[in-house]
Amino acid sequence: PIEDLLRSTDGIEAKVQLYWLYAAVSCKCLLVTNDEMRDHLFQLLGNSFFPRWKEKHQVRLSMTRTGLVLRMPPPYSIVIQESESGSWHVPSIADDDLLNPRQWLCACRSKKTP
Repeated sequence: PIEDLLRSTDGIEAKVQLYWLYAAVSCKCLLVTNDEMRDHLFQLLGNSFFPRWKEKHQVRLSMTRTGLVLRMPPPYSIVIQESESGSWHVPSIADDDLLNPRQWLCACRSKKTP
């Protein structure tokens, strides 16, 4: 649980990161940050849940001449996926604009004949 992580974590910066992460997850909200969250603290959270959560909840920001630009998370997962039937769906290379539709490559297993 988060309480155990907070007790075992040294340093104020690590504790602050845990608090904002806990708030974002528990409140089911988006998190506005450009931090890639690659440090050891986030490695403790596992390799399956956290990257998927981050993909769906991280809003990135940048400044342009016209002002602040927020890049919202994609409306769907943009990682390789396997369907229930065993087909693989691979996103094509696209620019960083997540609002532009992507093309997907679908790889299906050949059906074995006796």
